[in-house]
Amino acid sequence: MKRNWLVGLMMAGMLALAGCGGQGDTSSTAPSTTETITVSAAASMQGALEELKADYVKKHNLKPEQINVVYAGSGTLRQQIEEGAPSSIFISANKKNMDQLNEKGLMDNIRPFVANTLVMIVPKGKDAVTLDNITNVKRVAIGTVETVPAGKYAKESLTKANLWDAVEPNIVFAKDVKAVGAYIAEGAADVGFVYKTDALALKDKVDISATVDAKLHAPIEYPIGIVKKNQNKLTEDFYAYLTSKEASEVLAKWGFAEPAQQ
Repeated sequence: MKRNWLVGLMMAGMLALAGCGGQGDTSSTAPSTTETITVSAAASMQGALEELKADYVKKHNLKPEQINVVYAGSGTLRQQIEEGAPSSIFISANKKNMDQLNEKGLMDNIRPFVANTLVMIVPKGKDAVTLDNITNVKRVAIGTVETVPAGKYAKESLTKANLWDAVEPNIVFAKDVKAVGAYIAEGAADVGFVYKTDALALKDKVDISATVDAKLHAPIEYPIGIVKKNQNKLTEDFYAYLTSKEASEVLAKWGFAEPAQQ
């Protein structure tokens, strides 16, 4: 009888511990928040940012739709924010668009985020095109200069190299840097100006034919900031994650460099 009583007591204790463990597992998998945010990011950030979002969502047990990311040319995104788009975080591929929003009192916590490099790409296996022979090709793809920073850097580089007037009649303008990459990957243009990160993402379809001399254009640095009117706790926490050392390691894997000034 005594033995049966001891066995029963042990089993009861084990069941109680199991119950506590189950409750602990339930609480540990509960979403950290039900808030939602929208991130407006330069199109060239897509590969890296999707990985960072997936990591963050998994660690915090969020639903993927709680962090919506909109990718486009930085000028387009800036215009959308000015018109009231529900963006919480803005990552621009140049300082100018961020400064324009900041001057209107729309931004907070602006800081340098990453740096990039401008390169020239050609369809996989095709002959290299550089600034030395770019006037020999029929179709040159760049982003729309007014809204796509990579297009602005491309025009600035061609202008300083005294090539813009000769190349301009052959230019095919694209809505963003991702579209430029697609033109080259599909053979719709002979050479395109994109960021190094975009070229690496398309390495199976395009070749880097040249790196544009950084002296020919302004520094390619991406600032990040919080849109004042749409911030919440999730905004602040995701911003902190994106600017963390952990995130910088992911960004480096995608070809982004540390900005000159932190």
